[in-house]
Amino acid sequence: MSLENTPKCETTPDVQLSDEHSLAAPYQVLAHTKAVLVLQTDAGEILTPNPEGVSFGNFNLGLHVQDDPRQVLHNRAQLLQYINAYLQQNSLQEDDVDKSLQAVKSIHWLNQIHSNKVCRIGDKHVDSSAASLSLVPASADALVTDLPQQALAIMTADCVPIVLHDPTTRQIAAIHAGWQGLANGVIAKTYAALSQHALQHKGEAIQVSGASGGLTIQKPAIEAWIGACIGQSCYEVSSEVVDKLLLGCAERGMDAKQLEVIKAQIVAPHDDPDKAWLDLPKLAQLQLAELGIALISATNQQTNLDIKPVIEAERHMSKDEQSYTPIAYACSYANRQYYSYRRKTHLNETHTGRMALVIVRLH
Repeated sequence: MSLENTPKCETTPDVQLSDEHSLAAPYQVLAHTKAVLVLQTDAGEILTPNPEGVSFGNFNLGLHVQDDPRQVLHNRAQLLQYINAYLQQNSLQEDDVDKSLQAVKSIHWLNQIHSNKVCRIGDKHVDSSAASLSLVPASADALVTDLPQQALAIMTADCVPIVLHDPTTRQIAAIHAGWQGLANGVIAKTYAALSQHALQHKGEAIQVSGASGGLTIQKPAIEAWIGACIGQSCYEVSSEVVDKLLLGCAERGMDAKQLEVIKAQIVAPHDDPDKAWLDLPKLAQLQLAELGIALISATNQQTNLDIKPVIEAERHMSKDEQSYTPIAYACSYANRQYYSYRRKTHLNETHTGRMALVIVRLH
């Protein structure tokens, strides 16, 4: 497994947002505890297309989609402002704690390449000075860190964004899981990176003294959140994609019977025998469950397009096959508030912005 350090892209601005501005921020908070903050951004205000027919919305976070880079960098800096303004207004810390010490210093981004490569943010690569600003992030599809006051961001416009929190080691992670990443085991690679760090620094379990000597207890499960992504009823793929995805699962150790079970749960038949409807978030959920990772929640399902239901009815499966509890998620295709590359393509519109699922380690 390759672990590389990635530079950060944004540092804390001096400007403080007003309460009114922060309440209008283009994001949804999925979780806020004393340990982490998880939020999902959206496209913001839907803007009128320019003369070339292009509209990125007013909160595109992707530098690689031919939007004005100055506007994108402004949006990224504004996101950091939004996060810190929210934390100032909704602090869960004790009253005597200096809230300025809880401010998020950096948001870390990646050049996402549909791989299973994992990057770790280390101490020597965290510098809050403006001089360390970098516009050339590492090429990978997952980020991990155990450093406080840092945020990890994954950009998507249909792929499955996942963030993780390990309550024992206080590590956080962010994962970009398209079908290639899921086929190549990006979730398992990220889990391995978290586990490797835990073994090196804190051990795999917690030791507790008891009357009869040392007692080993099971550590709390790693927590996961899934952000907005494309639903199965909107994700039409070729049979070749399905075959490549299942081949990737086979190369990761699944036997023929397991592959049939997986296929029955994530692939729905299409009128065209050379195509299928693919359920990426369900596959991500199954892979998380396989690793013992607890899926806390996904974004609330919202739709404003007249399309087929985003969450497909469960197929008939035995109890052995039904190894997880389906959780509703927000479909990026079905909700115009989110960016969707496939929706833009179907509407013959060029250029799609990127939203982000963000996790912050607070202390």
